[in-house]
Amino acid sequence: MSLNKNVISILDGAIGSCGKGKVIGEIASDITIPLGASISNCMPNAGHTYVNEKNEKFIFTNIPISIINPKTELFIGPGSVIDMMTFAQEYERHKHLLKDRKIYVHELVPLVEERHKQYEKDHIKTGSTYKGCGACLAEKVLRDVTLNFFKKYKNAIVVSEQEYLDRLYKHLDNPNEYVILEGAQGTGLCLNHSGNNVEKRYTTSRNVSTTQLLADSGISAARELETIMVIRPFPIRISNITKTGKVVYTGDFGTGVPLTWTQINLSAMQGTYPYLGIEELYDYCLSNEKVEKLLSESNEIAIKQIFGKDISAIHFNEVTLLEALELERLINKNKGNNYYKSKILFDMLSDSKDNLLIRDLSEYTTVTQMERRIGDLDINQLFNYCRINNPYGLYLNFFQHLNLNYEHEKKDIKDCYFDRYLKNYLNWLEENTKTDLLALGTGAKNGEKILVKSLIKR
Repeated sequence: MSLNKNVISILDGAIGSCGKGKVIGEIASDITIPLGASISNCMPNAGHTYVNEKNEKFIFTNIPISIINPKTELFIGPGSVIDMMTFAQEYERHKHLLKDRKIYVHELVPLVEERHKQYEKDHIKTGSTYKGCGACLAEKVLRDVTLNFFKKYKNAIVVSEQEYLDRLYKHLDNPNEYVILEGAQGTGLCLNHSGNNVEKRYTTSRNVSTTQLLADSGISAARELETIMVIRPFPIRISNITKTGKVVYTGDFGTGVPLTWTQINLSAMQGTYPYLGIEELYDYCLSNEKVEKLLSESNEIAIKQIFGKDISAIHFNEVTLLEALELERLINKNKGNNYYKSKILFDMLSDSKDNLLIRDLSEYTTVTQMERRIGDLDINQLFNYCRINNPYGLYLNFFQHLNLNYEHEKKDIKDCYFDRYLKNYLNWLEENTKTDLLALGTGAKNGEKILVKSLIKR
């Protein structure tokens, strides 16, 4: 007897924060896609954001994003970890979407407690959100009798393994429905296959792959219809600086070089690839007085974010133009200026005063609310992630980071004109990953994309 193949897995193909929530939301809100069930195996160390057409933002940790579809049955699988305070807040924010439906939580979903968070703060030295997820999972593996499990919260009810499978397989066996697996974290953070070796354990606390999504959900790989791997042109990592100002290195970008948001901002405005040494493009000398003024206007977090050290250890005459532009950007960002005129570039390019308004594309992490780091793409790593997950296609979010002119576009690719730079980039991506592009995400809102081919394998 042939099995019904109707499972769609949504997976982050980089280091996280590629916009999985946007892609899940696009599928869940599409009335032409009969989405029978959705499963989340997420933990409170990562947030997932969906923004609807009205620009209303919804942030999820454990509850499936597919709650936005009133006809979809919602499951939280045994691969999840729940922080009850976080879960209760999330539930209350979204109960208007749930209405009288239930969320079926597997009986083996453990609860994070304060001791788990403290354990991670005491023991993890390679960067973490310190949400206690890894420590909680470790107790589950060790069958620690002190570990507590989810009981109930309003319409979020606990179901046994038998009821979980019985309910889920009604949808899996239905040839007229799809089941979506909502992935968390990123393959570049995978415990076993991120490419990080024993000296560089800058990973999350679990494996991140399509097969892991299926296993955590209790679904055979034979049920898989397709995997959509969500990526971005320039991957991100969490900040090297904690909220208390402690410097904690959180990992590299493989062979991809670290970039700055200034480089991303300027190149996106000009429709070019990010400058790897913007200070070499201009004949400009920073005076010690200007550097001193920039440093005096910057806070401790910003200074450590750029230099990795306290202001007392910085020699003014060694500050580069790129570092000065980053200081200027963060000063404006801390004032709430996402658009600003660069005084440094104004001095340098006085004949182009009308074109100096800079749009800051930088981002905060959903969970820690610290500014993300950004770097260049390691194409060989991405190829390996494609080999591991065999995606049906790539969804390239943050396409506007390659050229701001495409921000918020809603088109079919046949109606778009790309210059040689963009054409070469897209061809390079497909050829080197041996994977087709499905869509180019052009903004956070639902539907903001350039569609290349159908998201669902028909």
